[in-house]
Amino acid sequence: MLERPKLLLVVAQSGRMLAQSAAREGYQVRVADCFGDVDTLNVADRYLKLPPPNKANLHKWLQVIIRLSDDQPCCLIFGTGIESFYPLLAELPPHISYIGSSLNSIEQLSTPTKWIGLLENLGLPHPSTRFTKGQLFEGKWLAKSVGAWGGSHIIAADSATQNSDVYFQQQIEGISASVLFLANGNDFRVLLFNRQFPVNPAIADFSLQAIGNGLLLNEQQQHIIQDALQKLTKHLGLSGLMSLDFMVDAAGEIFLLEINPRPTASCQLLAKDSPLIRWQLLSSASHLPEIPIELASRKRLLWFCFAPHKITIPAEFDWPDYCFDLSAAGSIIEAGDILCSLLLEHNNADPDHFDGHAFANKLIENLSVSA
Repeated sequence: MLERPKLLLVVAQSGRMLAQSAAREGYQVRVADCFGDVDTLNVADRYLKLPPPNKANLHKWLQVIIRLSDDQPCCLIFGTGIESFYPLLAELPPHISYIGSSLNSIEQLSTPTKWIGLLENLGLPHPSTRFTKGQLFEGKWLAKSVGAWGGSHIIAADSATQNSDVYFQQQIEGISASVLFLANGNDFRVLLFNRQFPVNPAIADFSLQAIGNGLLLNEQQQHIIQDALQKLTKHLGLSGLMSLDFMVDAAGEIFLLEINPRPTASCQLLAKDSPLIRWQLLSSASHLPEIPIELASRKRLLWFCFAPHKITIPAEFDWPDYCFDLSAAGSIIEAGDILCSLLLEHNNADPDHFDGHAFANKLIENLSVSA
């Protein structure tokens, strides 16, 4: 029987999703993240703020994690940011137990040369990739930053300068997608196929605008994804909740992009009572828990609401129930920054026109009027 941890640490660029799940499941949870949103603080037993997520702050992140533990035995679940900060896992003190894939596995997933080499060795489809800018690109190519997330780091290859933190991939035009899955080191379970919506790829803005569940793939496409997950899980010993991003081109061909080795934002598209923390703990102890077949009976859309201009959060603002990641009254959200996230369902939106623009625009209007 897996022992239930008495104390859980959640560390991420934004820890709200995991913190809420932990509190709902009855865990004592302490959180360190970069925002300190109201709905995070409401469920955290203790909170510490992290410095900005750049590699220069790796040691500072480690210090915050150790302070958060207060030298008590605890389990650590890492969210967004582990792609860049995974080296600190090797420096955790003995009283902090990391729950997730091994340091070696995360390093292989987060190092483009190793990741692409692995895909090639396993015979898995992926875009053409280069690690230098020494020759002219034929067709559309993109420059991507190593250890980054969220899509904002992706730019046209011709606009990039060569350095060790950038690599280049041929642009695949089509449907941007992901599969949320749970692995136990040897086997896996697919939880959701999702579609991802970048802000505006036509002008090279690949920032993630939204994620929606219910992506339909044909039998052959599903087989390709299942085969990839099986090979990668066994080869790397993957464990825990994570997602694989991929593209589907106009001909229906699949191209694997990356694995995010952590519970991703798409977990919010599952049924609201899904025990994310229990699944993470069990799978990391080599168990695959029984999971309901109908994980998401409703169509859900997670929409990231960007501020179109500078916004000051009004006092006592009445946030709609579908808003999350809420800044405190008086907070200043600069133009282009994330204002909040919206979790929409079909009972919130017209199924034939299911997006977040109208909800985001109305929210911004109400915030401006109330200010």
